[in-house]
Amino acid sequence: MTWWRRSPRRLVIWSRAGCHLCDDMERTVRGLMGTRGVPPLELEVRDLDEAGREDPELLARWTTKVPVLTVDGVEAAHWAVDETDVRRLVRRRPPR
Repeated sequence: MTWWRRSPRRLVIWSRAGCHLCDDMERTVRGLMGTRGVPPLELEVRDLDEAGREDPELLARWTTKVPVLTVDGVEAAHWAVDETDVRRLVRRRPPR
């Protein structure tokens, strides 16, 4: 049994309203979900400004990097990704 069959990879796109790069990243990730050779994925899109009200450090850390993609809670990419990037990021063995 391969590792990705056990549980889906959890991806979060940290986004902002009106951000075209955020829309592009979401479209790229959603386009790969359920495709052959890609492990199961769970995707959540979160608003960085909203989250930053409760966690100002998060906002300060990522404010100029939006969109930010995290994979299983680890910052994996920012600004832009293509299909090859996403496939590489989700195939990595998750941290234990």
